[in-house]
This record gives sequence, C-alpha cells and structure tokens, in this order.
Amino acid sequence: MSLILAACAAPAGSSGSPVESPGGSSPPRSDGGSSPEPGDIDHPTGDEAILVVDHTGGMVPVQFMVTNLPSFVMFGDGRVIMQGAQTAEFPGPAYPALIERTLTEAGIQAVLSGIEDTNLFTSDLELRGAQSVVADASDTRFTLNAGGPDVIVSVYGLGTLLPDMDPPPGMSSAEIDAHRILGQLNNGLMTLDSWLPADAWETEGWQRYEAEAFRLYVRDVTGEPVEGGDLPEQIRDWPTDDDPAAFGEVESAFGDGTRCGVVDGELGAAWLEEVTAANQLTLWTDDGDRRFSIRARPLLPHEDPACPELIGAA
Repeated sequence: MSLILAACAAPAGSSGSPVESPGGSSPPRSDGGSSPEPGDIDHPTGDEAILVVDHTGGMVPVQFMVTNLPSFVMFGDGRVIMQGAQTAEFPGPAYPALIERTLTEAGIQAVLSGIEDTNLFTSDLELRGAQSVVADASDTRFTLNAGGPDVIVSVYGLGTLLPDMDPPPGMSSAEIDAHRILGQLNNGLMTLDSWLPADAWETEGWQRYEAEAFRLYVRDVTGEPVEGGDLPEQIRDWPTDDDPAAFGEVESAFGDGTRCGVVDGELGAAWLEEVTAANQLTLWTDDGDRRFSIRARPLLPHEDPACPELIGAA
C-alpha cells in the first residue's frame, strides 16, 4: 500500500505502536538496513536527515518558538524520530514526548516512494493561498534530501481547507489538490505503523528518544511570583558547577534576561536526567536562595547545536 493511500485509510489521530517504557534500552543504530537495490532512491546515510517535517511561523511567543520541535524526522541510518502522545495534564513533563524507531532500507524506500508519488517534490514549492481563509496559521514545511538537490515544500494552514470546498479567492483548484495530497502525506508519516509491514522495521516498537545535547534557555526568576499559583513548587539543585546567572549568552529577543547555552557530552547526560525528573514549573537553585527557570530544547542528531539567532534579536 502506498503512503498516500494508507493515509486515507488510517484512522484519524492514530499514533502507531505504543511506546516502550523510558527505562528500556535505546534502539540499535544502523547504516540504513540492507544495501540499496538498483532503482532505489538515493539518500544520505548516518545522522544526516532525509526528511524533516516541521512547523514555522504563526502568532506564537518566543518562548514557544525556541522549544518547538520537528514533528517527524527520518535519518539516513533509518531512524525515525517523531513526537509521541502528549499529556494534557499541567504541569506536564519538562522533557517532551519524543519517540524513535529504526527502519530498514526497504522501509526508507517505501516512504520515499510515497513522497515521489505525490509529484510535488520536483522543486521548491510554497503554497500560501490559504491565507485568504485563515489568519495567523503556521506553515508546515517538508524538507527532502533524497534523489537529487534538497527540496522544500511549504504549505500555509495545512488542514484548514475542506476537501469539497470551492477554491477561495486567488487560490487555484491545483493548490486545493496540493493541500489534500500534502495532508494525506503528513497523516501517513505520522501513522507509519498503520501501513508499513513489520519487515520494514529493524526494531520492534517505539522507544523514548534520549537526547545527547540540549539548548537550555535559563532565566533568573528570583523574587518573582511562583508560576502555577497554588500548585506545589518543585525546586531542584543546579546539577553542574557553573554559575546559572552567567550561563550561555543573553537572548535579547526575550526581553527578560533569558540566556541560551548548549550542553552536550557529560553535561548533556546530566541535564537529560534533570529534565526527565522535572516538570514545566520546576525551578533550579544553586545556593538555596536564587531561583532559575529553564526551557530545555532537546537537540536532534542533524541539528546545529548553537543557539539560533532569533527574530527580533539584536
């Protein structure tokens, strides 16, 4: 079954296989499974991303923008990292629900064939006609690195157009069709288990993705009212020897003294443990008096570890 046809058949909101417990071992890494066959679509290997689906733009605060994660990434070694089931409780976990599983080369090729079948990834494409229907929506961006030069397909307001609606002003029926196809593609990527055969996977079941590096956005909140009102406060000790007040560099786009820095290696492992034990309201202290809030952004294998320059930053 092709990716697009499978997306039509998959139940809405399906999230694939359940995630194995966080205490389970990480899935083995490979070079992408079996060797490519003649006629296969060429793609990178290792930690280089083949396909990234992320969301940009929209009216969101900078605090959300810096922690926003791709919804789907497929790597050259066959790993797929995506967002798992999200909890509705508050405060939720500080560490996002990222899951991973590894495809065989045949599984990678099945996904790439489905993308090729859309006929929309021959060159860069930007679809913005839905701006006449909905305001302040985000762009869903598909970045493909396979079979030739990188291609970026970006669609504004994906999922906001009804399949049987008349084209809005300034929007062609071809763009309506592209919305439908890209919506099916997106659904198919989010529900791989519903249409890929078992032998397309090297590993059984999804497991938690454990980041090896983080961007940390640190803010001194000493003396400020506790966020969350009457909810119990959770205070943890700052886990490393550095001064949290001098961590990283100031990010002026926040306008509140927030600083950004990157931790990896042993520091990354220490912060993985910290963030896993924390919730969205946890504060850290280094002396019992000062308080620091942290927004932790796990880094995926293909991402630049540096703190990005933010819109509005000096």
